[in-house]
Amino acid sequence: MKTIRQSNDRIPKLARQKGLIEGIYNYCDLWCERCSFTSKCLIYSFRKDGAETRGSGLWHYLDNVYDSAMSMINDIMRKTKIRQESFKDPDQFRKCDPKDHPLYIKAYDLSSGMLAWLDYYRPGELIFEEKELYPELKDSNPMLYDALQVIYFYVFFISIKLYRALSDINGFDNDEMQADANGSAKIALIAIDRMMAAWSAAMENMKEHEDDILKFLTDLAEIRSLTEDTFPTARDFIRSGFDE
Repeated sequence: MKTIRQSNDRIPKLARQKGLIEGIYNYCDLWCERCSFTSKCLIYSFRKDGAETRGSGLWHYLDNVYDSAMSMINDIMRKTKIRQESFKDPDQFRKCDPKDHPLYIKAYDLSSGMLAWLDYYRPGELIFEEKELYPELKDSNPMLYDALQVIYFYVFFISIKLYRALSDINGFDNDEMQADANGSAKIALIAIDRMMAAWSAAMENMKEHEDDILKFLTDLAEIRSLTEDTFPTARDFIRSGFDE
């Protein structure tokens, strides 16, 4: 194991590496094992000890699932006449503490509810001490395995990133597309999209819990909509490397 001094001495050397994308790590999801940009990231170069990455293949799969999931959710909401909540005036919450903002409260409460549900129903053998959750599903049901990995990874990531975005909202100008608040909101939106796709994939393998999972999906869709109301230009934020 390297000492603090040895680690600090590595930083200037690593920063001089060719091919690194400046600031790419500022608005990523920190899931290096699922990233195809690790060779261009200073933080990954600093952290790694010969670890292999699994690339971005999962995200291509979830992108396809997401389109189907959104079509299904919109159809359900139309048939059941469920209306998503919206902020009539998102600016009214600009001065409140982020932890008291209704968007953060909804996201945090949903995260807590999903985690409690998973803990209760346990779709597989959950082993937190292992590097991977539900290892016995990896070969027997890889689709469910990947979906659960995504859900657990993002379960509180969304509320954490929304908290950061809301912390910067006071001086935020909607026309300032490259504002830090927009960057944090964008990665939260990406995580919401992936979470929705993952729950949809999980639902295919947990038909007996379809009603519960559909409720999670509609709640996530509502949080996504409220995030876009609060940060209307977040989707246009350009993340170094990822969106260029």
